[in-house]
Amino acid sequence: MLVSSRFCLIGVCVLAAAWGMPQARAQAGADYFTLLSGEQRAVTVTRVDRQNLYYRTPSGELPQPLRSLKAWGLAERPTVQAALKAVNADQYAQAVPALKAIVDAFLDSPAAAYPWVSDSAVALVRSYSELKQYGEADAVAKRFMASLPKEVNRVKPYLALALAGQKKYDEAIALLQEVVKDGGKKLAVNPTDSRAFGQAYLALGDCYAGKGEEEKALEAYLTTVALYFQDESVTRQAQAKADELKKKLRPAEAKPAS
Repeated sequence: MLVSSRFCLIGVCVLAAAWGMPQARAQAGADYFTLLSGEQRAVTVTRVDRQNLYYRTPSGELPQPLRSLKAWGLAERPTVQAALKAVNADQYAQAVPALKAIVDAFLDSPAAAYPWVSDSAVALVRSYSELKQYGEADAVAKRFMASLPKEVNRVKPYLALALAGQKKYDEAIALLQEVVKDGGKKLAVNPTDSRAFGQAYLALGDCYAGKGEEEKALEAYLTTVALYFQDESVTRQAQAKADELKKKLRPAEAKPAS
């Protein structure tokens, strides 16, 4: 789930272009905002929406209109990395509370461009899908796509998992085909895209397996293992499922040589 430094830089630059946020301060260790007058304040931001930044004061939470700010920045929340590691270890239920707190506070705002916010949202959709909480997965995915329309491929595989969990395999396959066709158009794939394509092929394998099309399922699992292995958890799952299918489809190959 971790993203490359290149992607981090792109995400911060997008936010900087939109809101005049200094790139260096955006990745520093404290929240802040700068008023149009030039006055800068170190604050603790509690949440952001499309109109306001909210910060903590001794008397309670106060809103600051974004239009009144020359610049602002957020530090990565200390709960993020532990939650992402929990997801990569398939500990989905443990990760949900921390991920949900990040998503509810920042996803529906310009702060969604921070990699730690978008990563948390993707991880939350994945967690809900794996926990079979399909309505929650769908709701967060739609919020993600509204805030980050250029990154929709990152959540489509998990939406497909939700559909597959409801045995809507054809709908799921159609959604996944939208993702994997983009992979075929690229000569080089960055780590973020690699994770999305790997998850898409893993989900595609599950869909084909659910339909009884086991050769297609095996091919999909092996595509993740061979080409899109950035996410260790996804690769591990794909390899295990491929091995099980090989035993079923090609038992002679599964036997050790005499």
